[in-house]
Amino acid sequence: MNLDTTDVKIINTLIEDGRASVEAVAERVGLSPTPTRRRIKRLEEDRVITAYRAEVDPVQAGLEISIHVLVKLQTRDRETIEQFEKIVKTTPEIQRCDLVTGQYDYILLIHLPSMKDYHRYLRQFLENNIAVGSIESNVVIGKIKGSALLAVPAT
Repeated sequence: MNLDTTDVKIINTLIEDGRASVEAVAERVGLSPTPTRRRIKRLEEDRVITAYRAEVDPVQAGLEISIHVLVKLQTRDRETIEQFEKIVKTTPEIQRCDLVTGQYDYILLIHLPSMKDYHRYLRQFLENNIAVGSIESNVVIGKIKGSALLAVPAT
């Protein structure tokens, strides 16, 4: 889908404040409410905007530790991949899972209350997941940037 400058402004306005009224979005992007509403509806129907969510601070929610876990599978056959991805999709502690290029196959983002919980979780995860060949854990010690705003090129 081709996005123009106004579409990008609408998207970023809604990323900044998903609860903004159509009128507030319209004012911010320089349109009247009717064409703004129409554009938002089109962006939703075309699945450019896929959801409206609350952003929660993990630490404030009691999840003190954030860890990026780099995972290499034992083998990359279809059955192993499907088994691993099924487990990931049904594991609530895993906030994000990206399939990546390079030395590892996946990068997971996990939030847990403590390192003790991570140790317990990791043992359980590895015991229940024979597809995993190796992992590397990287504990987040500070967040430099965390933005949902997109640098979407307008056409």
